[in-house]
Amino acid sequence: MGKRILILGAGFGGLAAANALRKSLGQDHRIIVIDRKKSFMMGLVKLWILEGSRKLEESQTPLDGLNAKGIEYLNDEVAKIDTASSRVQARDHGWIEYDYLIVALGAELAPEKIAGFAGRGYNLYDAQQVPELRERLLSLKSGRVAICIMGMPYKCPPAPYEAAMIISGMLAKHGTRNSIDLDLYAPAPIALPVAGPEISSNVVNVISKQGIRFHASHKIKSVSDRQLEFENGAKLDYDLLVGIPPHRVPEVVRSSGLTDGDWVTVDRLTMKTSHKNVFAIGDVTEIKVGALAVPKAGIFAEEEAKVAARQIIDEITSKPAMAAFNGQGYCFMEVGGKQAGYIEADFYNPSGPSLRLEPPSEQNYEKKQDFERTRVKEWLL
Repeated sequence: MGKRILILGAGFGGLAAANALRKSLGQDHRIIVIDRKKSFMMGLVKLWILEGSRKLEESQTPLDGLNAKGIEYLNDEVAKIDTASSRVQARDHGWIEYDYLIVALGAELAPEKIAGFAGRGYNLYDAQQVPELRERLLSLKSGRVAICIMGMPYKCPPAPYEAAMIISGMLAKHGTRNSIDLDLYAPAPIALPVAGPEISSNVVNVISKQGIRFHASHKIKSVSDRQLEFENGAKLDYDLLVGIPPHRVPEVVRSSGLTDGDWVTVDRLTMKTSHKNVFAIGDVTEIKVGALAVPKAGIFAEEEAKVAARQIIDEITSKPAMAAFNGQGYCFMEVGGKQAGYIEADFYNPSGPSLRLEPPSEQNYEKKQDFERTRVKEWLL
């Protein structure tokens, strides 16, 4: 008899898993994806919308394209996960039973956790706010732009630094950069804890060359009109605030009993949870490697998805389970001027996490664009 595989979430992990399963399993096996969104857009595209090379309305690909691939897409919200009964409740479609479940619901943004932020600052990770943020930046004649990382961990660790450099380039092109200060505040003592002190130092050097001031160990406490208050006692002024709000696991996941602490714990090789036939991938998980954790980034979600899918495929087809997540990934770091650096990481390196930073180049920028283009085509078109 055919199996029913239910995937919660149509982001990086959910789409990669669904496509991998569909390519390897016959049509007697149903693959169902549930997501409350109607379209998919990679998070990295927000930076291109910010700089003006892309439009929001042109960058979203409808998720109903999954249906043509033999993947059932339900535009619905997950209301409850009942692992004891192997079923999930969707608000409009009711209870759906599964043989295998992949939880790929990502991390939720929680701007309300920062007192006073709502209505005073722009959420960099909310695509709907980015076009207005761009207009505000270009209308600013002088003053201070504050970019504030408001909690750890957060998705795509280099993104705030990329945004700072893109903003610097925008303002320079607009002729206002010399009269506008750019300050970046981070709660950690180094820029990128997931990358270690050496790459963090390199990143700070790169942004400093563009006149962007970096303030480590500045954990935001509250926001008021034109002033930021930090837990270290500092009170600093701003004219325009760009925030990366705290992240949290979605409530439906927390209430399901899947979390151990703040995030879902999985076997670091197989992506299996402690619940029968339940896998979790991507930003909803936390995979600790010593003092570090695998970053919340799309490439890691994609690789984890392939492993979870292969685990399911091998079990259904009675093959030995061979697939294992290797802890490896990479990301691109834009510096403006159509150039990007490249960070390569191996978190499962026997000698400890190993990371390498390639200097910025136009070639890496082109690779980043191709990274988005090829995956959208493969997953949805």
